Amino acid sequence: MKKLLSLAAAAMTVTAALTGPSATSLAETDAPNYLLSCSFESGEDGWTGRGGASVETTSKSAFAGSKALYCSNRSDSWNGAAISLESTVSAGSTYSFSTNVKYESGKKETALYHFTMQYSDGSDTKYVKIASATIIKGEWAQLTNPCFTVPAGASDISIYVETATGTTDFYVDDVKIADEGTAIEGAKGGKYIPGDILPDGVVDTFDLICARKLLVASDQPAPQSINADVDKSTEFAVNDLVLLDEYVSGKITEFPDNTPEPEVTPFEYEANKQFKEAPGNYFQRCEQQGKVTQENYSSIRGNKTLYVYTPYNYDPEKKYNIFYLMHGGGENEKTLFFQDDTMIQNMLDHMIMNGELEPLIVVTPTFNGQGGEAANFYEELRANVIPFVEGKYSTYAESTSEEDIRASRMHRAYGGFSMGSVSTWQVFKNDIDLVGYFMPLSGDHWGGNGAYGKAKDLADAVDKSGFTNRQYFIFAATGSDDIAYPNVNPQVDEMKKMSQFKFTSDFSEGNFYFMVAPGKTHWWGYVRHYVYDALPYFFHETGE
Repeated sequence: MKKLLSLAAAAMTVTAALTGPSATSLAETDAPNYLLSCSFESGEDGWTGRGGASVETTSKSAFAGSKALYCSNRSDSWNGAAISLESTVSAGSTYSFSTNVKYESGKKETALYHFTMQYSDGSDTKYVKIASATIIKGEWAQLTNPCFTVPAGASDISIYVETATGTTDFYVDDVKIADEGTAIEGAKGGKYIPGDILPDGVVDTFDLICARKLLVASDQPAPQSINADVDKSTEFAVNDLVLLDEYVSGKITEFPDNTPEPEVTPFEYEANKQFKEAPGNYFQRCEQQGKVTQENYSSIRGNKTLYVYTPYNYDPEKKYNIFYLMHGGGENEKTLFFQDDTMIQNMLDHMIMNGELEPLIVVTPTFNGQGGEAANFYEELRANVIPFVEGKYSTYAESTSEEDIRASRMHRAYGGFSMGSVSTWQVFKNDIDLVGYFMPLSGDHWGGNGAYGKAKDLADAVDKSGFTNRQYFIFAATGSDDIAYPNVNPQVDEMKKMSQFKFTSDFSEGNFYFMVAPGKTHWWGYVRHYVYDALPYFFHETGE
């Protein structure tokens, strides 16, 4: 993708010509009486990190003066930079608020920032947005509201800067509070407003004039801007000028979205994947740490608990693949994240950070409780778990209707260890219309009689579903010394003989694989490495 460059320098001459020398400078007027003014030139000025975030002054970037406040170590979007106002403002009164914000890290070229007030109404903690703006990466932008009223009855008042999504670091500078209606000088531009090339916060004829001048300014490639690229094609061209003209003249009320489809590089499968242990440090804390959240839900078997792993910089505006991973007998939903011989979340963090795995959501439910057993968990998965989790977290399911869950099945996987593997085969048999990828680990299918009967039971389920063998994928694994091996290996041998299962770990050619780890036994300390080997092979096929 061709990188879009800022038009700030290129538009400077045009801006001066359009605005002229008539603008009155602040020095020619009476200086406002600021109730709060934080420049960060001599320290943090009373600002602190919110929700575990850290703040410090820095000279790496500044809007005014030589320093700004730098906010880092954010683990959630609401973590940010905050200051208590104490007696600075009064409940029910109206003031002018302003701050300037900039971010430089992360993959997103724009991000939505909020300038927020927190207060107590006497019984609960409340939050209200003072100002919000989508700002452009690498540019200072002002968040301002000249007429914001502090809620009546508010106490314990503080203000803070946060993001709508993500946990990228950011800078804050030149924070001011003044009397109602005071125009507080701040950063010009820096906000993502398609068509606002000048920039002055509005899209009008002046932007059209600016665009025309820039397009023919020289024989070099025309200067690029994320605001000038009104159709989001990644480059500023004549088509953008035409659309801008139509918008200013009222012929259109919104710009089209011509965002190009991202390039997809085919995944490089191995046809005969061999067991490989994850690096030892993958089970230690990662510098780009995801988050594990406990969730409670109501199911057909009573009230239950599950845990959800969301990757570092999880963004609810993005879509994520999802993997449901079940524990074994005598274990529970905490096993995968909180035992010394598992710590799956650390492994996922390292794999994602090192590019071995696309960011995804991992859920650890339980078949325990109120008569629930591994073999019938497929009922609860369909009725409760998938709708609950994917109604709250961002996956490829457009809604929690069964139709939309079915439509997104190739972005959904299910696996499990031991009794969890038993549940995996049952999910394959009964919920194949909802799940596209399966990872049974150290456990066989408990349907049918004998090895052939087990394989035939699964093949019959496929035939009943109507799916072709390009629409479901199984990566099974166990250890050669695992107690499950004598049962699952004969089943696999029978499955290899059936047309529904084409044996290879190259899922561009087949759909079924069984990896055997030499000398490994029935223990999570080994099994977690099977997940390391198998999971990167998921979610690359379309099912078409």
